[in-house]
Amino acid sequence: MHSLHPLDIAVIIAYFLAMIGIGLWSMRRTKSREDYLVAGRRLGFPVFFGCIAALAVGGAVTVGGTGKGYEDGVAGILVGGSLGMGLIALGMLISSKLNRLRALSINEVVERNYGPAARVFGAVLTIVYTIALTVVQVVSMGAIAAGLFKIPETAAMAISGLVVVFYTFLGGMWSVTMTDIVQFVIKTLGVVILVPIFVLASPRIGGLSGFLDKVPETHWDLGAYGWTGTLYWILLYVPGLVIGQDIWQRVFTARNERIARTGTILAGVYSILYALCAVLLGMAVLAAGIEVDNPALAFEAGVSAFLPAGVAGLLLAAALAACMSVASGTILACSTVVYNDLYLRFVRGQKSSESASHTGEAKADGQVATSRDVWINRAIALSIGLLTVLLAVVISDIFKALDLAYGFLSGCVFIPVFFSFVLRRISPRAGLVSLALSALTVAGTMVYGETGGGADFAIGGNWPITFGIIVGLVSYLSVTALDHNRIVPNIEIDDEAHAPA
Repeated sequence: MHSLHPLDIAVIIAYFLAMIGIGLWSMRRTKSREDYLVAGRRLGFPVFFGCIAALAVGGAVTVGGTGKGYEDGVAGILVGGSLGMGLIALGMLISSKLNRLRALSINEVVERNYGPAARVFGAVLTIVYTIALTVVQVVSMGAIAAGLFKIPETAAMAISGLVVVFYTFLGGMWSVTMTDIVQFVIKTLGVVILVPIFVLASPRIGGLSGFLDKVPETHWDLGAYGWTGTLYWILLYVPGLVIGQDIWQRVFTARNERIARTGTILAGVYSILYALCAVLLGMAVLAAGIEVDNPALAFEAGVSAFLPAGVAGLLLAAALAACMSVASGTILACSTVVYNDLYLRFVRGQKSSESASHTGEAKADGQVATSRDVWINRAIALSIGLLTVLLAVVISDIFKALDLAYGFLSGCVFIPVFFSFVLRRISPRAGLVSLALSALTVAGTMVYGETGGGADFAIGGNWPITFGIIVGLVSYLSVTALDHNRIVPNIEIDDEAHAPA
């Protein structure tokens, strides 16, 4: 393993100071709840595209994808490729309709069509999912930072996690947006452009012909995971991403539906390209004969070995910041759900953010613009952020919680939400029946797997999500066909707020 050059260390430290500075600057732009939660719903195409792409190519694709390339070869593209497929599906199916809503959370849409009980159920699942995903990112940040700075992993998790909490707390979505753009530019320049150039120029590789010769033949098998392994990655990411609160909240930031649709689809294509570059970097580390104790260290090893001092430090900082990008987005997504789906309903007694205009001064678009609302959102985000850092420090393995949350999110919530956007008439009863039966199916399959039924049936296996989706689909369509009280899906549009730019 290469030791970092002092210049690289200096660049990494400067990078994190810049992230904090962006948070302080973004605080000045955050004057309303919509500024804090959805960046005022006014992002143009370049910024929107960069933000969506930065969220998709986080630590799982950058660090995890490189590790998969080192360990398994080109089949590792499924990590980022599945995320890319999810974004393309989201863009083609529902992103334009989604952008026209004046909602702040996915669960508002659930309640509009299936009632308040479905909304609370969805909110609980979303909170568990976003907290678990944030903890995973903090654990990943700790592992990377501990290796870079040679400090204890718990201290690294606490420091890097608190940096994320701090700039998210200050500027909300504006902080997340600005930091994501910086990360997008640096990761694109580094992973997509500079890494391939320096890898092929390295005498340890010997150009393209040397690369092809030195990579083991088994690493060129795109189907190395088999159909079950391929299905696992698709089921894990595609449905959950299509209905993920963190992704939806980014779509809400687009200025209009054209930007939302085009930006989301192109971000999906970019994610697949980026995933391929990360996997090839891992394969190059193997081809160069660089040994790592853990595949997760392949990215650091490759960047340190192939890139010059300074550039390596900047890219390592961006890789660490990739985890920070996802963490900040999920902290904000979780705080939005807590505020919008639980606080407004059970504390203020309001149905949604749309009915909040009586609590403060309303702007021309009908949204509340009081500093009190912004600080309530900040307080919730701060509390959630500190909780996730604490959980990351005290819990060594949170991945089962993430698999558990993904299983219920994809296996239960996906079908009702999806059909509320694609069917002309829906049945509220069908949504509730689908949620209940699929939840029982997912839970039952997981219990069976954990008690001796096999890994494929347990938490993190293929079958809980698969069976949940099948049962949810069959029950939803059956009840819809039998129900004579079907309604038009409630995805109301605010034309004035979304006039063409």
